[in-house]
Order: sequence, then structure tokens, then C-alpha cells
Amino acid sequence: MEIFALDFKQLFMLAKHIGYWGAAAALFIEGLSIPFPGGTFLLFYGFLASQGTVSLFLAILSASVGYTIACSFPYWVGRAGGRPVLLNYGRYIGLSEHKFIRTEKWFEKFGIPVVAFGRLLFFRNYISYFAGMTQMAQPQFYFYTWLGVTPWVIYMVLLGYVLGSNWQYALALIDKYSWLGALAIGLIVVCCYFAIRAYISKRLDKST
Repeated sequence: MEIFALDFKQLFMLAKHIGYWGAAAALFIEGLSIPFPGGTFLLFYGFLASQGTVSLFLAILSASVGYTIACSFPYWVGRAGGRPVLLNYGRYIGLSEHKFIRTEKWFEKFGIPVVAFGRLLFFRNYISYFAGMTQMAQPQFYFYTWLGVTPWVIYMVLLGYVLGSNWQYALALIDKYSWLGALAIGLIVVCCYFAIRAYISKRLDKST
């Protein structure tokens, strides 16, 4: 396997050398809406974690934070340029007029949570432009962006952790099932969130 004329061994050594910064940088580039195989790098870090070279938790955290910070750029482009910019130049980031209208309708129907679950389903990185366009508050944007990308990061890193050096099989799984695995993890995260929230609320009610 080669990426940008670098084979697996070179990429593995690069990831091993730069540590968690590499995971953050790979997802940072992808968060800028630049075509980049960030998911492949996450496989490397999963494999490194299986070898005890890096922490599984820190690899996931650094990658998800790197992506979340990078999404500031498309967010502010959408916020400053608004609807005209996305309609006129969206095709350069893979956002056709059809996708624009569909995403806009989802925002109108479901609101802010689309920033989280929309990334796992249909909208990918360009959902950040819409968050800016709708003047979504920054704290909410960063929280829902992190919440949306983390399940996918967990899935990719765990895939690398479990499959190790079986890269051909891992890449085949990514092509076919990456969104499905991330969605399953995302649903688990959401269920845990609401379960914890309900538990805390119940304890607070008893104490009052």
C-alpha cells in the first residue's frame, strides 16, 4: 500500500516517530475538508497501540481533538460567506446544489444535532460549513463536532488495533462498512449519554 509515494513501512515509521501529533495532524488535514486518507493513519495508530507503542485512549483523543479544531476553518467560511458562498463554490468541496438543498432541509428539520449524527451518515466534513452558515454558537459547534467524529475515530483505531498488520482486509472493511461501524459506536455513545443523564437527573430529584 502506498500513499503519496510512501509505502506502509515508511508511513508506519513516520507515525511511530511523531507520536500523537501525527494522529492529530492527519485528522486536522481532513477536518479542513482537504481530501486526505486520515482514516488510514488511524489504522496505523491502532496497530501501534496493539504493540504498546502508544496509548489507545490518547490516540483516539488526539485525533478527535485535531479534527474538531480544524473544523473551525469551514465553520468560519460558512459563517462569513453564508448561503451565496456555499451555493457558488460548494462544488469545489463536493457539495453539489442537490446536496446543499438536502442538507439545508435536514438542518431545518432536526437542528443542531445534525452536526453530530450527520457526519456519520451523509454529510461528512462539509456539515461544518452549514453550521457556520446557520450562525450556530461556537461551544455547541465544537461539542457536537467532537461528538460526531469520535465514534468514527474509535472505530478506525480499534480496527487497526484488532486487525494489526492485515491491512488489505482492514482497507476492504473500511470501503464497505466504515460508516456502519461508526454509526453503531455512535448509537452506543448516545445511549450511554442519555442513560447517564437520566441517572444524574434521578439522583438530583431524590436529593431535593
